[in-house]
Amino acid sequence: MASPTRRAPLSERAALWNLTLIWVLTVVGLLAAIGCAGYVFNENLVAYNTCAARSASCSDAGWFTSMGVVLVGGFRAVHTGGAAGVRVHRRTSGVCWPLAGLGVVLLSTAVAVVLLKALTGT
Repeated sequence: MASPTRRAPLSERAALWNLTLIWVLTVVGLLAAIGCAGYVFNENLVAYNTCAARSASCSDAGWFTSMGVVLVGGFRAVHTGGAAGVRVHRRTSGVCWPLAGLGVVLLSTAVAVVLLKALTGT
């Protein structure tokens, strides 16, 4: 049975560039999470304005669920991706972790909007 090949750790210069890219992507992820939270907040305002216009009762479940998903899920994903990337940046390229966090932010935004539309009926 063949033993698994081990990669050599990154050089100091490569590890520094890797760490820089990780931090840049983490900051971009945080800004994207703020933007996505603003988008979901705007969708909440539109949904509840529509509920008020048609004199229908809309529960607050859409508001609390969608904002909770995008705020907690989005910011936690960016934080976890950045921390995981920093943790492995000397051994391998850790840039994929903040990118995955950014993808989760976008996915949580889509889930939040779908939940909002389903729970408010707009």
